[in-house]
Amino acid sequence: MPNDQTPVRKSSEESARAAQATRNWFDVINPAVKVWANSNATVLTQMSETAKKMHRFTQSRLQANIDACHMMASCRDATELAEHQREFMESAAAQYSEHAQDMSERTIAMITVATKQPAPDLN
Repeated sequence: MPNDQTPVRKSSEESARAAQATRNWFDVINPAVKVWANSNATVLTQMSETAKKMHRFTQSRLQANIDACHMMASCRDATELAEHQREFMESAAAQYSEHAQDMSERTIAMITVATKQPAPDLN
């Protein structure tokens, strides 16, 4: 009589049933896993594109800031300096506003695409 410590050998029929049950379980969840994987791939691709866009924007703004500093340093009087500061601030505000709008739209699109994956039929 086996005790709790003694392993009980399964019959080949029991092993076959266990293997079939595992295959059945994978068949049931496989469509859901595919949808999940496709959704993640879509989101990661769009996140990568968004990161690239943010990097390009940051680079262009940094260059604009450097150019503005050079321009303001070369001003000959306070009126000229004030005019360059005004132009710089208007341009920067417009660019930041446009970039924020773009990032907002990209985020919404990313979520929308990721959540529009078809639901698997698990029946």
